[in-house]
Amino acid sequence: MVKLAILHQTLPMYMEQDPPEESKHLEVVLKASDLNVFREGLRDAQPLVLVLDLPLLGSDPQAVVKALEDAVKPTLTMIVYAFAKWELVEALRGNGRHVLRAPLSVRALRANLIHLIVRSMLGAPEKAPAPAPFAREPSLPMGEAPKRRFDDVQLAHLQEVIPNVDCECPNQVADLVLALNAFENYSHECKNRNADDAKVHAMLARATGHARALMELAMTELCEFEKIDIKQLSRRGNAALENSG
Repeated sequence: MVKLAILHQTLPMYMEQDPPEESKHLEVVLKASDLNVFREGLRDAQPLVLVLDLPLLGSDPQAVVKALEDAVKPTLTMIVYAFAKWELVEALRGNGRHVLRAPLSVRALRANLIHLIVRSMLGAPEKAPAPAPFAREPSLPMGEAPKRRFDDVQLAHLQEVIPNVDCECPNQVADLVLALNAFENYSHECKNRNADDAKVHAMLARATGHARALMELAMTELCEFEKIDIKQLSRRGNAALENSG
């Protein structure tokens, strides 16, 4: 179970109203819309994740975020904002932080926490162990990434499919593959100021493409295990499109 402490006006209410499966594996141990109340509650909450609404952090949000993190040492801090100066948004970014545009849906919250949800389901440690001394750093793949195994229609159906057991892995992996697809395309299309920019964007696209291909392979084996027929999902999607036309 991933424990959350939420400083937000509306997100806790949305979580209570959503179907239970949307908030599965998430436990809200503290919710408040007042910073002082939130600070007081943190003493006993021991959350793994802080979810903070930027307007509620006061006039010096950088200092407040650091103080909250120093108090509970969360694995992840998520900072949500609707409008803010670019300089402030960039200053709030950092290791162990996600800075997200509002509104933050429960589905988007869960998608950003998928790595922690998987860790909790597997019983893995919350923080990765320190690398062994003199361990060789992994290298990025140099070749072109394989072509896509799944199209957007298939992935959309896999996001909603109901597995044979009480497990959302097909839905979560489909979310992840779609996100990797989106960033791979973004890296290919991102504007370059110079040749160095072009090299960096090509590297990001290549690395993301290989990560996407690896997760697609995992999705293939997962679908075989769950007895999910990908081709059948595609036929249903095409039929639905024809009937709506």
